[in-house]
Amino acid sequence: MVAMPTSSVFRLVSPAPTATALVAALVLGALAACGGGDGPPSPADAGVEPLPTSHCAYEPLPPTAGAGGTVTAGAVEVGLAELPLELPVGTALGGNTSRAAPLDDQGRVDDREVPLSGTFNPSVGVETIPRAKAVAIRAGGETVVIVRTDSIFSDDSLTHAVQARLGPDFAGKLIWASSHTHTAAEQYSGDSKLQVGGGRKRRLVRDAMIDGITEAAQLALADLQPARLGIAAVTGFDPEHRVSYDRRPENDELAGGERKDDYLAVIRVDSPEGVTRAILPVFGVHSAILDDDVAVFSTDVSGMYERVIEEQYDHEVVVIHLQGAAGDVLASSEGHLAFDDDTPRMDFAMSEANARRFLPQVLPVIAAAGEAMQDELAVELVTRSVAVGPDWRALTVRGGALAYAPFDGVRVADGVIFDDAGEIVSPIDEFNAPAGAGLCGDPEDDTFAGGRLPGVDGLAPYHSCADLRIAIDVLGALLDLPMEEPPLCASTRTTVSALRLGDWLIATAPGEPLVLWADLVRQRSPVVPERTIVLGYAQGHVGYLLTADDWLRGGFEPTINVWGPLEGEAIAERLLEVMALAVTPAREDAAAGGADRVSEPVIDDDDVPPADPAPLAGTVPDTVPAGLYVRSGVVPATAEPAATVPRVAGIARLVWIGEDPLSGTPRVTLEREVDGAFVAVRRRSGRPVDDLDLIVTWTPDPPYTQDAPRTHYWAVEWQAVTWLGSTAPGVTDDLEDRAGVPLGRYRFRVDGTGYALTSAPFEVVPGALAVTATAAGADLAITAAHVAVAPDWRLLAVEGPSNRPVPVARGPVTVELTLAGGAVMTVADVAITADGHATVTPPAGATVTALRVIDRFGNHGAVTLP
Repeated sequence: MVAMPTSSVFRLVSPAPTATALVAALVLGALAACGGGDGPPSPADAGVEPLPTSHCAYEPLPPTAGAGGTVTAGAVEVGLAELPLELPVGTALGGNTSRAAPLDDQGRVDDREVPLSGTFNPSVGVETIPRAKAVAIRAGGETVVIVRTDSIFSDDSLTHAVQARLGPDFAGKLIWASSHTHTAAEQYSGDSKLQVGGGRKRRLVRDAMIDGITEAAQLALADLQPARLGIAAVTGFDPEHRVSYDRRPENDELAGGERKDDYLAVIRVDSPEGVTRAILPVFGVHSAILDDDVAVFSTDVSGMYERVIEEQYDHEVVVIHLQGAAGDVLASSEGHLAFDDDTPRMDFAMSEANARRFLPQVLPVIAAAGEAMQDELAVELVTRSVAVGPDWRALTVRGGALAYAPFDGVRVADGVIFDDAGEIVSPIDEFNAPAGAGLCGDPEDDTFAGGRLPGVDGLAPYHSCADLRIAIDVLGALLDLPMEEPPLCASTRTTVSALRLGDWLIATAPGEPLVLWADLVRQRSPVVPERTIVLGYAQGHVGYLLTADDWLRGGFEPTINVWGPLEGEAIAERLLEVMALAVTPAREDAAAGGADRVSEPVIDDDDVPPADPAPLAGTVPDTVPAGLYVRSGVVPATAEPAATVPRVAGIARLVWIGEDPLSGTPRVTLEREVDGAFVAVRRRSGRPVDDLDLIVTWTPDPPYTQDAPRTHYWAVEWQAVTWLGSTAPGVTDDLEDRAGVPLGRYRFRVDGTGYALTSAPFEVVPGALAVTATAAGADLAITAAHVAVAPDWRLLAVEGPSNRPVPVARGPVTVELTLAGGAVMTVADVAITADGHATVTPPAGATVTALRVIDRFGNHGAVTLP
């Protein structure tokens, strides 16, 4: 989702009340440049022909690899890969126009200047490392690859660029899907309109994405080995909405009430011996649980689903969350951290809490997929490039029953949307947009009143539609984004694919499918709906995918597509055509029945300076600069970690001088001393603790650009609680055990670009408990809580804030009673409730002057009694 800075429609909100006025002035300027102020410009031929696309470069889609043969079942082989995407910190994060400095200015942490991100605030660090994960499947002479990246969306031209890198044997045999996290690097897309949600295109970011996807695919292909594959699916997933919920009330009447994506599928891969190798859960939920003021890379809730499943195994299992119909589905969340009003709401604990609620619901489906294993499958993947606008005839749907009137840009709409029976009137003359329109759906918004479509003033949902011939000039000028002349080239084509796996069918959606759109695809699928998997955010990104009836209900989702109410259904019908090809016995050349594709874009990075040299990289400074940015907001007094770090409230920090992020991103791992030697701390799955539990941030010094090279400071923080997937003796992965991180000596290891270093060791010591005790008849009523403080960020409990005192929720505890006269009485194995309450009975007639509580991990706290 290219999310605008409000839940309903794009508004221009600025710290100073100048942005709206600036947009109005830019609209007037755009109109004047076009030769008039009475409305959008008219094509010279009065719209008899579609707007020309001669400024766009196209090329044929290569013939589908393997076309001409017959689909036969064969022995299954699967290869797997996962790797970090080498995307530079400093890149703008995708998905929220509100991060643009001229608008909401969200995500600003200081006054640093980063030319790479342009007018969007730059990313400043890493909470979870963005990755590319790949599955290669071979059977019956067909080899296909699915790659999923932690990114905001896919891009058609980039998908085709990777296919070209893989070679002609993979023409049409690659699916690239994104997780849709709103806290990952953008600026890789070749689609000009998507710059509005994540900053101007950058060649170096695009090349890094192409390299990462290509390498992941190649590694998966090199890993091909005999396997078994099973698929299972359920409907009615998450009936209590503990994981996700429907965010779109506008279509409830069409949907028969509130509807979310309650279809959960799992694709599972085992070795021939029954060892689980990969799990691919498929369901739709916006990976946007974090706020738009978050300024670090995070895989958001999608990545957390993967992490909690990974740590159910004592070996590495590749887990890939694939999106379903997430367009109108949000992640259920409640804040788990307490913040001051002016503190960025980096509540990473919400992702883990949501994922922990997801886990017990997905495990039975994973087991069901294990019961459906097959070692032979018929496999075929077909891919087609399809034309959308600016030719309105390409958007005709329902066998010609629903169409647009020609786009002439001047005809005044008749204002009749539905007939007396409530059916859509055709041809539709309200969407008269030769280059497309955006920001539709709001019956009152007048931001682009000067670029309004003719005759729709006050007519919902068309009232707010902005003719892109005006809007792209305005937004391009406001946000300093290079835009080609309309129509925007990438908006004229998209890509659809269908993958047959035995009697299951995966259909790719090049955008954000809404639930009713996915229903349409499943209902008209050539296989039964229950075995039709809609894979969203895949191959390309046109915006939201809605049925025509749904689009005409207005609301937020229609703000982000280009070709109006018929675009979604037109793409669905083209998708259904390739789905039909995928289930035939023949291996067809799907490319032959489609359109040419948009060529690789020309992107100029001349305004991005080269990386600064870093002669001091790998050194720990004697002093910490006052302007250092760290997530906790607490600039450490020393660069090395404190000598001791208490459990729960304690945060170990290291500051070092490293590389310019344009040269690379340092990787930090946590190490622990075992038998006199430091070794990497590993999770149950065997993966090192190198993110999630660690947060890495970057600060250039000075913050402003200058002729001389800047010094680049990096910092890492670790809160002293158990890492996800802990295997320490006597410690489970339950939240109740988070205070049980093993005691002992730890250190950080940093592997940077051309250097490596280790921090001074620090010792983790028992944490403090906040204890109260009051008389309750002959007993003492006790409460005990772990002392967590504002800078902390890890999830400690499902109820209440995790950065305030958290009840000791699991016992037993030991209570030491200090009696009058100094004697100490120890009461062992005292039960404690989930909200941290316990009761002890002192000896009859004894006076207790003080009390000490020790939890089962040795954390302790005391209280003096009056």
